[in-house]
Amino acid sequence: MRIMLAGISSGCGKTTASLALMAALRERGMVVAPFKSGPDYIDPGFHRVACGRASHNLDEWLCGPDSVRRILALGSEGADIAVVEGAMGMYDGLGGGTECSAYALARHTGTPIVLVVDASGSAASAAATALGFMKFREDNTIAGALVNRVSGERHYALVKEAMERIGLPCVGWLPKDAGLSMPDRHLGLVPVEERPEVKGQIQRAASLLHIDMEALRRVASLAGEPDAPSFEYPQTLAGRRIGLAKDAAFSFTYAANLIALRRMGAELAEFSPLADGALPEGLDALYLPGGFPEVFEAELRANAPMAAAVRAAVEGGMRVYAECGGMLYLSMIGALPLEWEMTGRLQRFGYVTAADGDGYAFPAHEFHHSVVTPTRPLETRFEIRKGERRYREGYMYKNTLAGYPHIHFFDRPELAERLFL
Repeated sequence: MRIMLAGISSGCGKTTASLALMAALRERGMVVAPFKSGPDYIDPGFHRVACGRASHNLDEWLCGPDSVRRILALGSEGADIAVVEGAMGMYDGLGGGTECSAYALARHTGTPIVLVVDASGSAASAAATALGFMKFREDNTIAGALVNRVSGERHYALVKEAMERIGLPCVGWLPKDAGLSMPDRHLGLVPVEERPEVKGQIQRAASLLHIDMEALRRVASLAGEPDAPSFEYPQTLAGRRIGLAKDAAFSFTYAANLIALRRMGAELAEFSPLADGALPEGLDALYLPGGFPEVFEAELRANAPMAAAVRAAVEGGMRVYAECGGMLYLSMIGALPLEWEMTGRLQRFGYVTAADGDGYAFPAHEFHHSVVTPTRPLETRFEIRKGERRYREGYMYKNTLAGYPHIHFFDRPELAERLFL
């Protein structure tokens, strides 16, 4: 069984509804496999708390359709139901179209959609909104609705009756509750690693959710089995020990990327640049993913032994891949000849294509509020293409590659090889 919760817009309560449903199903004894459509790193962290297992991103731009189906099949193993949280509004995709939208992902994977509808201040109008979504593209997979921000039983009954008149069953509802709101930051929600209270908040949301389990099962049973072509990974990273930065400052990793590295033979040694005094022993490479190192700048700078160890690794020619926040960290500890600063606005956002000097091209995603400036000439490894725009990215220093593009290499072992060999 599988469903996608897709919203009528950003801010309609889709993430809260997804977390409430995931946790409520888990409390009923079900094994829930969580997924997130699109490139978002933060929501999967909340999914992990709600479900007790890793959440995977399903992104047709970054991964490609075959890889999306493989990840869907992989992440669903051993689960009773898979719950996919959609991104933005259901139809919002590339360039104002529907490509790479939650709608497109659901259609390509045969996943029935439960539309999350904000019913504040409305009753029949909520059904009119849902009807517009059902009519906008006739090939959509909308099969149910979850009504959010309901004032009470009577309000829900009115909305449910209106939904039934347009032929859309309701699978449940969530009441208005100020305690369910979650703090955000410039890249989205404040990550779960910084919010120890979030488990209780998710449990509260689950306790407030009213579910019609029979209706939910009917919708989820409409899901088709994902056609997941097999894929063999070359053992080109066998024997390589890769140090992986992982703590509250460095949490932006795709779970499928780590699976790919292990399937290629690599050993991953996790460490905390915030708390540890030394790098793991016997490393062949370093992986410094994104996150919010700027929030923890004082702590990261104060951990002088770790900063010195990372600088020594860079200067000694170890293979280092630093992605977005990882690049800022190397800059702030003086491991790279780059100056950085946070700005008051979004600098770059969206899908891009990157091509290296050998002509190897791959999809990527950028989303950052900072800028970096080299303090001396550095080679730039990537040409970034976004529509008609072209610019250089991916700074090389010794054997370290650092840049803003976020990369998914689950089905691109040759890309992993370029980063870590």
